[in-house]
Amino acid sequence: MNSDYAMPLVDIQRSETSASLKDGILKDLGEALSKELGIPLNTLLLPKQRIAPALLSGRISLICHSSEIWQSKIKAQVFWSHDLYTSTNFVTYLKSRSPRNKKELHGERIGTVLNFIYGGLEEEFQKNLIQREDGPNIGSNVQKLLKGRVNYVLMSNLEYNYFKKSFPALQFSDFGQDSVITKCALSKKSGISLSQLNRAIDTIKKNGTLEKILKSY
Repeated sequence: MNSDYAMPLVDIQRSETSASLKDGILKDLGEALSKELGIPLNTLLLPKQRIAPALLSGRISLICHSSEIWQSKIKAQVFWSHDLYTSTNFVTYLKSRSPRNKKELHGERIGTVLNFIYGGLEEEFQKNLIQREDGPNIGSNVQKLLKGRVNYVLMSNLEYNYFKKSFPALQFSDFGQDSVITKCALSKKSGISLSQLNRAIDTIKKNGTLEKILKSY
C-alpha cells in the first residue's frame, strides 16, 4: 500500500523505527480480497516511487487504488484487474472561494501531494499559471487550507467525503475532468492469477462489501 496516502485511504501509525497500518479503505479492501482469495494478507507500506519497482520484481503481488494513468511507465508490464470505483479530483475550498472555471484559479497556489499526478491541471502547472503547493499527504493540505495558507486544495471525491464530515465548511468544484477508474495492479510474478483476482473483486462488488467499505469512511 502507498505510504504517501492518508485517511480515508490509510491510517498509518508511525514511530521512530517503524510504521504500521491501522485503518482505512485500503486496509479493509485488502482484508476483503484476502478473504475471497483464501490467502493470508501481508501488507507492505511503500512510498509511491518504490511501488512500480516492487511490482516488477515480485516483491509485492498487488497494489489497489491504482490505474494505468498513475502507473503509465509500467502499465504493459503488469496485469490490470476489473474496475474498483471511480476517483475524481475536486478543487476544494472554504465557502467564500467558489471558482466557476479553471481560469479563476490562475495565479493561485493549490495544495497538492508530492509526486501525485493531477491530469486536469497539468497544463496549468507546466505553464506556471497555477502553482503547486506540495505537501506530504492530503491531511497536511487540509490543515493548510483551514489555516489560510492556501485557498484551494486538490483532493479526491473519497477524501472530500471523509473530511467534509469533520469540516462542514468545505466545498468543492468539479470541472468535469481528471476522473480515473481505479483498479488493482497485479505483478506478473505473483502466485495469484488475474482470473482469481477478478473473481474476488466481482464478488465483493456484487455482495455489497466494497460499497459498505467506501460508505463507512
